[in-house]
Amino acid sequence: MVRSAELLPVAQVAQTLGISRERVRELVHSGRLDSVRVGRELVIEARSVEHRKNVVKPSPGRPLSSRMAWGLLWLLSGHTAPWVSPSERVRLRSYARERLPDQWPRLLSGRASVYPVRMLAGPLARLRSDEHAAVSGAAAAGHYGSDLLAGDTDEEFYVDAARFEELARSRRLRTDSDQPNALIRVPGHPGVLRVEGHDGYAVPAAVAADLLDAGDERSVLAAQQLLTRLGKMHKLGE
Repeated sequence: MVRSAELLPVAQVAQTLGISRERVRELVHSGRLDSVRVGRELVIEARSVEHRKNVVKPSPGRPLSSRMAWGLLWLLSGHTAPWVSPSERVRLRSYARERLPDQWPRLLSGRASVYPVRMLAGPLARLRSDEHAAVSGAAAAGHYGSDLLAGDTDEEFYVDAARFEELARSRRLRTDSDQPNALIRVPGHPGVLRVEGHDGYAVPAAVAADLLDAGDERSVLAAQQLLTRLGKMHKLGE
């Protein structure tokens, strides 16, 4: 095991993950690798690299496109995605029956861009009731019956692209802070948030996907329990 405070240079991370240095920087920019700057040098938290190597495991085939990923998440949550064709729906039902949690971080990685951000208390509170956002993470897991508590963890949201750009332009959020206090995911497909009946929370399957991305034991267990509950509720294994 690595120490949480251990930092690695970009070149070493690229070698460890078997990717280019440019791809490492892309992962940092999208929030999939945690980094800091030491002087002018960008360095990556070793724990983040270990998570990507051992939890976000490479698997055959490409990740689903954003619209197909959201089609699957809606299906698993008991909704019919209107942007998915009947033939695509058959494919998604096959994914739903198989739904192996250890494959999800890669399979669904294209559903959204990820941004660790810093927000003041007022704008952050307003985001919880914003019609263009949906709460995710531990808070949403609790809403759906998990015993996973938010505690001192950062708040998590899905935010529509237009609203995210507006917040960034008005400087109500910062993406360049060394001390982020929220995690925002911007879906790559429009119209997937604020689904009727979910009271401003992301659909439960999306919450499960976010918990699996977190990778820690309690989050993964909560995600698996949520997926099992959804499978029984919507008879997705049939």
